[in-house]
Amino acid sequence: MGGHAAGEIASRMACEEAVSEYYSNAAAPVECGDECESKRQRLEKTLRTAHEKNVDYAKKHDELRGMGTTLSALVIQDDKALIAHVGDSRIYRFRNHSSERMTVDHTENQILIDRGIIHPGLESNYCCRHIITQALGAGADLDSVFTRVESVRSGDRFLLCTDGLHDLVTDSEIENILIEHSSPQATADELVNAAIRKGGHDNVTVIVVQT
Repeated sequence: MGGHAAGEIASRMACEEAVSEYYSNAAAPVECGDECESKRQRLEKTLRTAHEKNVDYAKKHDELRGMGTTLSALVIQDDKALIAHVGDSRIYRFRNHSSERMTVDHTENQILIDRGIIHPGLESNYCCRHIITQALGAGADLDSVFTRVESVRSGDRFLLCTDGLHDLVTDSEIENILIEHSSPQATADELVNAAIRKGGHDNVTVIVVQT
């Protein structure tokens, strides 16, 4: 999280803890009749655990108080995609030459969208886009984790990115790049370059997953 202490430490801890927690519980017994629902719950729990670890670590180090990070997680297993998300990083799915945003931003702008004040897709034009309402760490409670389970088809591509990309490159421009490039690496490179050409004022992190 830009403007906060030790964002790089918070993000590294969150990623390492989420991966460790998710796979350490992979063999845990299913707690509900729906195996997909059980996996979704496990993924949500990993983000909550990562949040708690960030908060506890910052409490022990005064210079790190307030550190926080966004996190978007994607697990693809068999024909399902499990998504868990906190903050304003995003996950998109590209299918049949069309992209769809799979996450909902935890921002003040999203609240205005939900109220019908801002039209979806135009949020980058408003000043509240960087005011995050949910984050891992940051010394605050984690009220909600966005989760969903979606089907996966052969040929689907998933894009995970930070706001350094989607602040500068519109959803339609992202879609056009996904259409023009079939290689995951070439797609990721062009998305980063597109953000740099438009100013590249923030960290631009992009991951493209091909199924």
